Amino acid sequence: MFRMYFNTFEGEFRGTDHHLIEMVKQDNGSTAPEEEHGHHSSKPHESPLSMTFPLVALAVPSIAIGLVGTPFANYFESFIHAPGEVVEAVTQFEMLPQEELTEFLIMGGNSVGIGLIGISLAVLMYAQHKIDPAAVAKFMGPLYEFSKRKWYFDEVYDALFVQGSRRLSRQVLEVDAKIVDGVVNLTGLVTLITGEGLKYLENGRAQFYALVIFIGVLGLVVFSAAG
Repeated sequence: MFRMYFNTFEGEFRGTDHHLIEMVKQDNGSTAPEEEHGHHSSKPHESPLSMTFPLVALAVPSIAIGLVGTPFANYFESFIHAPGEVVEAVTQFEMLPQEELTEFLIMGGNSVGIGLIGISLAVLMYAQHKIDPAAVAKFMGPLYEFSKRKWYFDEVYDALFVQGSRRLSRQVLEVDAKIVDGVVNLTGLVTLITGEGLKYLENGRAQFYALVIFIGVLGLVVFSAAG
């Protein structure tokens, strides 16, 4: 985060550095020509009040939310609880056992220590330029590339879910087109053929009906005799 801060708010303005722009485009795999954005590419300026005020309003609770879960007389957490839970919440934190407080301080101290290490590295790399980030990236090699590609989560997500969903959709389409539609079309074909065949049997002639009955009875007699 402090690397982002130093690159954004410290040093000379790099928004018009064409070499840097070309590097970013290469990293992102973009080949489109650079577009002009008017005032966005000339000189940085503060956002208008319509954007600054909501950011400030959101920053205040973002800072205060860090107090949630701290094992002290946490009146902020009691403030955001329902009215009937205020006394219970404050009492719960005031009666916290000593071993849990020690565990919290150890975990909190480790978190703060890791954060301070990251801030110190960012200062040395991007504020004081005593450490060359390119040299560190070259030294880290595959680990740097792995981190730069965001642990390849996007590629894995695309292969498993995006492409996988498309392959599954194509298989379902094949089943629907060849099996489901095939069965429906076959049923319609059988119905058509049967209807066309029965059309010639239902001709309204009594002699033809008597002949059909005679053939049926004769068939039953022959079948019974054979059995």
